[in-house]
Amino acid sequence: MRRLRDKAASDNTRAAHTADWEKFVRWCEGCGNTPLPAAPELLGWYLTEKSGELRPDGRWAYAPATMARWVATINKVHSLAGLPAPGRNETVRDLLRGIRRTRATPTARRTPLLTEDVRAIVGTMRTAATGLADRISERRDSALLLMGLAGALRRSELCGLAISDVTAHRADGLYVTIRRSKTDRDAHGRVVTLPYGRDPQTCPVCAYRRWREVLDVWDEGGRAAAAALLADTTDDLGDHHCRGLSLKTADPDRSLFRPVHRTGSIGSGVLAGQSVHSMIQRRARQAGFSPELVATLGGHSLRAGFVTQAVRNGATTQTIMTQTGHADERMVAIYSRHHAGLVGNAVTELGL
Repeated sequence: MRRLRDKAASDNTRAAHTADWEKFVRWCEGCGNTPLPAAPELLGWYLTEKSGELRPDGRWAYAPATMARWVATINKVHSLAGLPAPGRNETVRDLLRGIRRTRATPTARRTPLLTEDVRAIVGTMRTAATGLADRISERRDSALLLMGLAGALRRSELCGLAISDVTAHRADGLYVTIRRSKTDRDAHGRVVTLPYGRDPQTCPVCAYRRWREVLDVWDEGGRAAAAALLADTTDDLGDHHCRGLSLKTADPDRSLFRPVHRTGSIGSGVLAGQSVHSMIQRRARQAGFSPELVATLGGHSLRAGFVTQAVRNGATTQTIMTQTGHADERMVAIYSRHHAGLVGNAVTELGL
């Protein structure tokens, strides 16, 4: 029963709840109070004290959403112990409302990477790739960027892909199965189609083939086999090499995107989401993007880029949601307002 109940939440959620509760326990012990049970007044003082803490740069130490999560965690622990949840008291609720109103700030959103942005980043990577390690990481990163953009994929979805989740289709390109996602905790799954690209430089199917070639020979023959594959310095990217794609594998459950060490060695584990975030910023910096812009990029920039580019190119909300898996049209409208504000906007008809 305990094992099954643990699966009700993700590992990250459980870790966050544990950290939240331990933080509250330490605070209670420091001021001589009992954390379980905790009176609503005690929880109120806890939130009031934490809401006034600042970071070294003068910003608030904790966001209202973080403190609301603390309250939810404390309520959960009390409920599991058969005790009244202090956070459901109206006094605590009013306190959280007051914190939200005094801290009202715009949501920080990642800057989208549009098609031309990704084209520039991929082009720079391929030009600068000289040694074995550079060539291997370039193939992985090109596949990550182009498949992430074309599929409107979250970084967690990219990192969670296995070889068996990607199926080549002769007419359409690639069928990618997303087994679990942020909004699909019950793992119903969905299939995303990545089409053949017009330009071989940015074709997601070509990028996938180039990475799979390296991955397969590495798993079969190690560094020597990969070096032999990449020994040809004339990696022809002027033509498509993705039609009739049929890559077989003896281990379909291995991860598609894996860590690449600075020596060029390909790891056997799963690529971390933070590694995708860091890679995007590093590659954008190498492509000449300004430091200010690089700081606003991250793993979500590919998904945001898909929606923004699609809106700019005249795609309808419904066709966008077919690829992104959004269930609410308002989420698509957010990208449109922030990054494609003139599309479908009557202000363009004023004749100014």
